[in-house]
Amino acid sequence: MPIGLRPLACAALLAGAAPGEAQTSFEPIPPEQAARYRFDFARNFYATAEAERKARSTLRATLAQLEKLKGRVASSPETLLGALELNERAVSQAMRHIIYLYLRFATNTRDQESQDAQNRLIAELNTRTSFLQQELMRIEPGQFKRFAAQKPALQRYAFVVRSARRLRPHTLGLREEEILSTLAPHLGEWQGELYQASLDRTDWPRVQDDGRQIHVHHQEGDWRNSPERRVREEGFKGLYAGYRSHRDFYAFALLRQVKARNEVARLRRYRDYPAEAHFALHLTTQQVKDLFRRLEEQGEFNKRYQRLRAERVRQIGGFDEVNVWDLTVIPRGLQRPRFTIEEAARVIRDALAPLGQEHSGELAELLDPANGRLDLVPGENRVPGAFAWGMPGSQTSIFYSFNYEGYFDDVSALAHEAGHAVHYELMANNRVPASYTSGPTYFTESFAMLNELLVADHLYRNAGDDLRRTYFLEQFLGQAMSVFGVGRQAALEQAVYDQVQAGKARTPDDLDRLAREIGARTSIWHDRHPELAMEWIAVHHFYRQPMYYVNYVWANFLSLKYYQMLRQDPGGFIRRYLALMRNGFDAPPAELLKKFLGLRLDDPKLAADAFSVLEGRIQELEALYAKGVEGP
Repeated sequence: MPIGLRPLACAALLAGAAPGEAQTSFEPIPPEQAARYRFDFARNFYATAEAERKARSTLRATLAQLEKLKGRVASSPETLLGALELNERAVSQAMRHIIYLYLRFATNTRDQESQDAQNRLIAELNTRTSFLQQELMRIEPGQFKRFAAQKPALQRYAFVVRSARRLRPHTLGLREEEILSTLAPHLGEWQGELYQASLDRTDWPRVQDDGRQIHVHHQEGDWRNSPERRVREEGFKGLYAGYRSHRDFYAFALLRQVKARNEVARLRRYRDYPAEAHFALHLTTQQVKDLFRRLEEQGEFNKRYQRLRAERVRQIGGFDEVNVWDLTVIPRGLQRPRFTIEEAARVIRDALAPLGQEHSGELAELLDPANGRLDLVPGENRVPGAFAWGMPGSQTSIFYSFNYEGYFDDVSALAHEAGHAVHYELMANNRVPASYTSGPTYFTESFAMLNELLVADHLYRNAGDDLRRTYFLEQFLGQAMSVFGVGRQAALEQAVYDQVQAGKARTPDDLDRLAREIGARTSIWHDRHPELAMEWIAVHHFYRQPMYYVNYVWANFLSLKYYQMLRQDPGGFIRRYLALMRNGFDAPPAELLKKFLGLRLDDPKLAADAFSVLEGRIQELEALYAKGVEGP
């Protein structure tokens, strides 16, 4: 994707406050527009909750049809094709319910009924389709080849059958698999619910800032970007004080989750749950740990960048010592960039427009609030974080955010999740079967992370002066250098699983110790701020999507490689990149990367090229810093 070349009216977008200035009034989402930025469930899902409940009968009828084939799935080419097509239909129908129910919970975590219904529905789907894996994994390559010759439509499902065979060593008997599917919500889901309940029941501190009360959890962007140092410090310490208030509950949930998932993984003949998660990604735990080691070996590279940023902040802020809460300080002559939701949508559309008409059209549909596919208005009882989700074969992908405050990080998060949403739409346009709409998520995350880099780069290249250029280059590097942050967090989660299994992690203090030790290897801040030892609480994925962060590490390297390829050959890269996005996951990731982009995950140049991009951009930043400092 060529970097966006159209000029951006940055001055119209920069409406925040600089250090020492009064906080100007800014509405990221105008109150009169707020209702438009909530999900339209009736338009995109079901008219009412009762309508959704009644619609489950259609799904159950499809499952009943599929179950009639139990025991004879591979008896003939016609029966095999029928079973695979019915499974496609069941997955597509189920996902509409599953997403709807989770979104009901995400936008109101007091709606426990929807959360429970979602868990039951997932368990029912898995239980009633468990027999399919049992029968598909017994189809040998020769048999499938004969069947496909008689029924060519089967060829589209070749990788489905191949994937089932791959799981054969880790698949239990049918009755055991059905029992595990039924018990899944009670074994490994309740911990995420306890985590959310603990967040909801926390009496979070408020920080006074220019006559306003800032909620340290719901309005994190406001205190982090406040021009008042006291506010930033109180916000940082207040956030971690809130975490600390239920520290024992968080530790109980995390440690129990690790034990439960490790035990279930061992039943399936994996060493532990990380091994199972890595196998699903077509990786090994050793590969993952080697990647963490390579990042730790580059720890001084990250510390050098952190010291560069800290020294810049010390100069422009006039501080004797810089703390982690000072890193958002900006020069006196710059107003902090803030974007209304409409401005953010325009920036993202402009930055990604060179991807072509189909991509731009799907992006515009998502970002248009009239379509009811966005929900980002702050409020009580909302799931933390941001995510996108889509349904196989459907043009109804969505974007959810805990809170949109109009800071650059909010714009970046929207661009990131839009990458996922548009990916769903491109696959749907290409009629990708439901079985191939999900795969190793470091692919999907790499698409989303490239969006983040391109938005930051677009703003950097279209900035009107050096102060703005410097600010947006800092944001670009903040995204690009996050490979160290997510690598640290992924390594921490891996260490928790290892040490729980070894009997060395039993208490909150043990988890703190791990976070301190691992953090200090690549960051200058973990030794300075004891609060950061509670990083195992702050990463909600540990509780709701265990072992997910490893995807971000691989995706970071891939996105930086994409960025490098884009700069070298825009036209050729875009054509191949979009072909990869449209294709879906009908082959192992190594084959897809090689086929479409000529890349290998195990190529040492992948990391080397990423660090080359980072080094070049750090040098650009150093040159901008050398031009002068605007301090107090």
